[in-house]
Amino acid sequence: MLKNLYIIDENGVLLYSKNFVREQKYDDNLLIGFFTSITNFSREALGTAVKTVNLGENNKLIIVTKQEERLLGAAIVSSNDNNELVAKILKNILQEFIDSYSPDYDTEKIIQEEMEKNIQSNLKGKVISSPIIRVGISWLINGSLIYPLILLSIYTTLFIFAAFDLTQYLYGDDLFTKFFPALILLSTGNIIILFLFPNFLFGILSPNRRVAIANSIIHLAVTIVLFAYSAEPAFAYIVIGHLPLTLIFSLFFLFAGIRFSSKRFLKK
Repeated sequence: MLKNLYIIDENGVLLYSKNFVREQKYDDNLLIGFFTSITNFSREALGTAVKTVNLGENNKLIIVTKQEERLLGAAIVSSNDNNELVAKILKNILQEFIDSYSPDYDTEKIIQEEMEKNIQSNLKGKVISSPIIRVGISWLINGSLIYPLILLSIYTTLFIFAAFDLTQYLYGDDLFTKFFPALILLSTGNIIILFLFPNFLFGILSPNRRVAIANSIIHLAVTIVLFAYSAEPAFAYIVIGHLPLTLIFSLFFLFAGIRFSSKRFLKK
């Protein structure tokens, strides 16, 4: 979540700022001095500019410098926001600011409406809606898909059993050499069908990891219950019997969604 945005020159003069939250937690004058101090100190002492500072209370500071223009952009965001994504947005905003107001950067000539358009255009498609809406959307989509995915799992398995006549391998040496390996592959395929997309979506839209994991577990329980009331209730044992594998796959897809989301979206 983007909370505050600042554009400052090398002398510590504030050229532009925007507060995205209702409550202003920080004094702009103190922050500006802090930004320029840590940037100058790190450049002189370490030979490179500091890019990220943990501010505590679920806040962090991202700093982007334009040495050739003697400017720096700074953004205060949530701690779980992706540094590279924030830096990329900040760089684009800073570059458009330079294109519009270079070389004098006269604060009196900076047009607020133009800056607002600059910011909104760079945030477009990179901000996900509120947590409640995201959770609602994820369950609306996944809830409508659970039973169709169960039916797909059942009929795909039955079709493969019939097409390859797997029952012929139930007896003798073929039980261990052919039937069980085929059963394991089918079980793994069922788990992927049932849990890949739902968990990936939960990962993308959930506000945090705890909510994502809770949604994933609820989805797993609902799937097992619906299997028990389906046309082939015995298929519930595929999920129950492979519960460790199901949980591993579910969490893998879940965290893949979380990682995908963090690299592409800021969250309100």
